[in-house]
Amino acid sequence: MNSPFHVALCCNGSLLPGLHATLASLTRSPDQRDKVSLHLFISGSDPAGQDDLRRTVIESGGVGDLQLHEADLSDFQGLRSLHGDRTIYLRLKLPDLLPDAPTILYLDSDLIVDADVCEMFALPLADAPLGAVVAEPVAWSLDRDVFHQLGLNDDDRSLNSGVLLINATQWRKNGVTQQALEFARAHPTLLKSHDQTILNTLFSRTYYELPKRFNIMLAPENQPLEVNDAIYHFMGSPKPWDPFGNILHGNWRLWKNVIGQTRFRWGDFLARYPGSYVARAWALRYSYLRVTKRRVLGVFNPRPNG
Repeated sequence: MNSPFHVALCCNGSLLPGLHATLASLTRSPDQRDKVSLHLFISGSDPAGQDDLRRTVIESGGVGDLQLHEADLSDFQGLRSLHGDRTIYLRLKLPDLLPDAPTILYLDSDLIVDADVCEMFALPLADAPLGAVVAEPVAWSLDRDVFHQLGLNDDDRSLNSGVLLINATQWRKNGVTQQALEFARAHPTLLKSHDQTILNTLFSRTYYELPKRFNIMLAPENQPLEVNDAIYHFMGSPKPWDPFGNILHGNWRLWKNVIGQTRFRWGDFLARYPGSYVARAWALRYSYLRVTKRRVLGVFNPRPNG
């Protein structure tokens, strides 16, 4: 396989409903799928679950090379978790985990991919450490106070880390993984947005701005969208597959229309991860209250990325 397109996803078992849909939509889109080298870094997986993921990829069109890796999270102990999960930090190590890749496309596991991701590898990163879609200015960011402490201004850009085009050659050359881990360990209480806080602190002023269509951010209260040549990102909580997601998430059908074409089965998932699913639902209780309140009051965000 010549000049492979390296694509990587990192997640734990509790996100399998999102991961299967992301993989199915991803692998049905590329015209050059035989050049895609797809890497899945998964924590807490089992052989049966891994086989289901392989079958989802193959039956959705397949790729040139598919590798499943057990996620080693030992470097992230002590860092702030997301509902008990630290797999989110693993994307910071991808250039070291894939040492032969000049460029790596990282994708979250809560996406619907209706675009040919191979197109992204032609974008001119030059010396930029990574490419990402702008989420909002620092002035509107959850991390605003943190970014101010670290020297950023209100008009600086903040990126969303759900889709990252990583300049892995520059990353390794400049020792970015070590920089990121050193920052995280020195400021563990500041990581409100986990890896995203780190990446914005290091690269707010130097990252390459990807076209918005490569990360259309959808909150639960967004109105339903028609998919069209873009990557759609289920931001915040609840996700479409969380309990009551079919009621509370405005774009539940976007996920539903894909998941039925995969090897994901609710019965198998709940048998393997009953504790994780219940624990996640409990951890999201305030998100449920917030979204329910907005729906009752008729407070909606009518447009994505807004």
